[in-house]
Amino acid sequence: MFYGHVLGFKGLERSVVVLAVNGVRDLERAREMLYTGLSRARTLLVVVGDREWIEVIGGEAVCKRLEKAEGWRA
Repeated sequence: MFYGHVLGFKGLERSVVVLAVNGVRDLERAREMLYTGLSRARTLLVVVGDREWIEVIGGEAVCKRLEKAEGWRA
């Protein structure tokens, strides 16, 4: 198990990644951080957070990928 901030995860990959999206301090770097978090899983990616915010920050490409993803609701 590994825990870390998304910016410290550049260049690394893991089989399973749980990405907790709970806001950012620097909105100008938000897309870069989101991309890094979304692209580190080799097998399973679990994204926890506000889907609308993720889609706005991630843009059209992220929206298209989320359309194909399996959604879970509590």
